[in-house]
Amino acid sequence: MSKQKVSSQAQQPIKDEPEIEVDESIQPDFIYGGPFVKVEKPSPFINTATPINIQLQGTFKKSFAYYSLKERLPIILTKVIDYLSREGNKIKSVHGASDEDIQNYMKYITKLKNDLVTNKKYDLFTVDTPEAKKWNQWIENADNQHYFTNIWVFTECYVYRRLREGCELSKGLQNFDPFDEQKEQSFKNSLEPMCVVADKLVTMLPPSDKDKRKADLTTLLKICLWANKCDLSLSMGEQVSLKSSDAKDADKKEAGGEPKLIDPFQMIIDFKDKVLVDDCNKICDQLATKAEAMAKAIAGVKPKPKDKSAEPEVEEEEELPKIPCPAKMTIPEAVTFDIVCDNAGYELFSDLCIAHYLISQQIVQKVRFHVKKIPWFVSDVTPQDFKKTLESCCNAEYSREVPQEAKPPAEGSEGEAPPEPPLQINSQNVRQLGQIWTQYYQNGTFVVMSDDFWTSPHVYKDMKKYDYHLYRKLQLAVAILFKGDLNYRKLLGERNCNPTLGFEPALQGFIPAPIIAVRTVKADLICGLGKGKFEQIGKIDPKWMEKGDYGVIQFCGKAEPLKPSDRPCADYGGECQGVICPEQ
Repeated sequence: MSKQKVSSQAQQPIKDEPEIEVDESIQPDFIYGGPFVKVEKPSPFINTATPINIQLQGTFKKSFAYYSLKERLPIILTKVIDYLSREGNKIKSVHGASDEDIQNYMKYITKLKNDLVTNKKYDLFTVDTPEAKKWNQWIENADNQHYFTNIWVFTECYVYRRLREGCELSKGLQNFDPFDEQKEQSFKNSLEPMCVVADKLVTMLPPSDKDKRKADLTTLLKICLWANKCDLSLSMGEQVSLKSSDAKDADKKEAGGEPKLIDPFQMIIDFKDKVLVDDCNKICDQLATKAEAMAKAIAGVKPKPKDKSAEPEVEEEEELPKIPCPAKMTIPEAVTFDIVCDNAGYELFSDLCIAHYLISQQIVQKVRFHVKKIPWFVSDVTPQDFKKTLESCCNAEYSREVPQEAKPPAEGSEGEAPPEPPLQINSQNVRQLGQIWTQYYQNGTFVVMSDDFWTSPHVYKDMKKYDYHLYRKLQLAVAILFKGDLNYRKLLGERNCNPTLGFEPALQGFIPAPIIAVRTVKADLICGLGKGKFEQIGKIDPKWMEKGDYGVIQFCGKAEPLKPSDRPCADYGGECQGVICPEQ
């Protein structure tokens, strides 16, 4: 297939309103020969935003879900087709693929795109894997099986899972990531802010007092927040650069025509008023308290008797179960912090920084990174991306002198102040951190996990139903940091709740451990805002929820264990009997 032909297919215009698939054989015109007076069919599309307490879907034409399905996703698919056409020879060389593999995958994606823009019914998966069979069950059990009229998150996840199926059906593209090149370029484009953050982080790592730990952890949480702006899905695959709050200032050049320094720490100051909910104080206090309690529990520290004059109690040995049962394990092997990752590149780098800090300050002993098993939402982290990031940090090469602005003369002094020496930005500390992180990865301090649930279409309140094993794993964390917009949407059940609803009730019972949500706002749902704040920002910018210019750092300190009825027993079948186990 020629490049010109692919481009014409990929760029075909999208109609104003997706068509609903109709069986013409049951229409009156077909049966009786017609002609008949045309009667307007009721349209499932409503010219409004998503109503409160309704799940997001493409039905509402003034919603970001409708825009995403109509514009963003088709463009992302088009760019994959164009990439296959443009770099076909390179892809064939790297993966051992044939011309037929490339052409068949392009045809597969073209059909997927056409089905999406015309609101067809979902096709079932044809690849023969247990996970694909589960997807087919979920599709068949869905109340609505069309792209626009089903829940937005289901459709988005379905499209990315179908992209993966196209590779699984091809002999030569089994390990192909259609977004790999974009993620690699994103890392290279972000080397300067990584160098700036690395230089600061190495000064934070030595053990420090409680107040400094709190201040440093707050800073790193906000570095993580604004790193979430680098989302290649929102930008439809276009490279994203960090900018200051003043777009004009960001475009200014330093003396000599050099671009202005990108300073993530200055961004924290510039974007101070853009953080709509800031629970950093709660997070720092409660994380330290719970981590200390968990460390004592692991070490087996028992509280002393309150009444020292009372007779000493006879310590009875608790009878251990004959067969270890993970369903009953309530204390982990190490104080563990979990990060449910979002984007590769600079954002993953910021996640590694906060993980390293927690380890260095001995707040936790292990960090588990939950990543996607397959390429997902353009820039989401996969296990391969994680390893590549460590390697890229170890081999980073970057160096630049940044001229400093002249300071005004001190009061009472004569003449101009001498110019400040230029800043030396280099990647030495990035390489040093990369080597330490590689050691952590090799010795198990950093653990990478990629459970299927993260690439399922299910929201998190349903995790107990669909993956109780993962829920049980998460219970062993001192806290779970959820990164980015997709995770936030799933935390809130893809529901357009009242913006003033508290974070805890918005989670709808999903609290396996204390939850931290760090997200720049890129979809039209949010919770925890003060009264009137939502309307106030909407007057300033009606599209503010789609741009990633505002952010939240939210915290729920509660945790809810699985009930016996929620945890089928993997060893003995049926429901877990809790502490009363007939086999133990």
